[in-house]
Amino acid sequence: MKNASLVWSCCAALVLSACGDNPPAPITVTGKVFGDSLQAVSKASILIPGNGRQPVAVDGSGAFSISGVTPPYDVIVADKERRVATVFMGLTLETLTVPLELDTDAAQPDPEHEATVEGTVTGEQPSSAIATTNLLFASTGGDMSGSVEPSGTYSLNVDWSGATSATGTIYALQSESSSPGSLPTRYLAFGQRDNVTVSKDATLPAQDIALSPVTNSRLAGNYIVPEGYALSLSTLSLAFKPGSEFSLGFAFASSGAFDYAVPQIPQTTFSILAFAIPRDAQGAEGTLLFKRGLTAGTTNVSVEIQASARPAQPADAAKDVTRTTEFSWSPFAGGVHVLTLQEDKSKNQTPYTVTLYTSGTQTTLPDLSAFGMDLPANTEFTWKIQGFGPAASMDALIGLVEHGNPLEQGTGDISVSTSETRTFTTAATP
Repeated sequence: MKNASLVWSCCAALVLSACGDNPPAPITVTGKVFGDSLQAVSKASILIPGNGRQPVAVDGSGAFSISGVTPPYDVIVADKERRVATVFMGLTLETLTVPLELDTDAAQPDPEHEATVEGTVTGEQPSSAIATTNLLFASTGGDMSGSVEPSGTYSLNVDWSGATSATGTIYALQSESSSPGSLPTRYLAFGQRDNVTVSKDATLPAQDIALSPVTNSRLAGNYIVPEGYALSLSTLSLAFKPGSEFSLGFAFASSGAFDYAVPQIPQTTFSILAFAIPRDAQGAEGTLLFKRGLTAGTTNVSVEIQASARPAQPADAAKDVTRTTEFSWSPFAGGVHVLTLQEDKSKNQTPYTVTLYTSGTQTTLPDLSAFGMDLPANTEFTWKIQGFGPAASMDALIGLVEHGNPLEQGTGDISVSTSETRTFTTAATP
């Protein structure tokens, strides 16, 4: 009888453990797709694989809605005409805004409009060393920098995209340094002119700026780089508002302590961008930290750079790669990973390009046959892996990128790494 009770207890435990939690209920996923300059993408299609679903086209505003989705799910955004696809793996969000392409290494598109602003800067302070007065025009359409002539006059070329006019602020900062391009050793004066509106192809004169003396302070701390890495370069910038960075100069230094002179200007912060490379780096490999929101007078800043995500498999110049070939890499601490592959050479068409976002460290190539974008056979590709963070999950990543490239649009710290570029060749039947 005791044995029967024991058997029953064990069976009941097995049944209960097999039942587990209830599976997540299906949801409707809605969202938008954007491209360069946050413009809506109207020619893309969306697929959330599963349940026999087929790609659906976004509407004219880039919007989509897909019902009956059980999280976690993957999202594939593709433009067959351009042969471009982006994959986001392991999402649970009901609403999301995703980019068709988001390359933190890519050059920005050419601006659509340009204008010229002219004026005179007064109130510059006498200096016994190398002194310069630099300018920044900051607007929602973009930032442009320039400098003031020794006579005190300036002519600043401004360009932007979007509407044919743009309104911004011109900032002027006078400083002195030991050599051009190096970080200032002292700040002398500051001024600004608000509500400056420029129009396409026009010259706006008489935009004079009066400077006032500024108080100097310190920004100090330590650079911390991973073992086997060396700090290559760092930059210090003055931030008037999110996305508007006034570059103060460059520092070429090893890891360790730093102590910079900074100006005390109300309602401003500072940012440091530090770039490190592995001592055994192959090609354009490196990792950076963009640390924001620093205040004048802080002396315990920690600029800790993460080790790069680095490719493992397949080996460089691998042959006969198929959709089942495993791609793997080392983890990027506190972030997600971005696998990018691109056709090395294409005849009379744009190169076949796939970007895949995942929190994992291995994957296979996505099935894009539903879009009419089968993996080309006998074709050479390049591939690389990037780390991107901080992002505790793929859902968190969407929050970072939904307003565009967070290196330009965000307000928090951002870490990015880029690996060496490898090649592979697809099989005859990939």
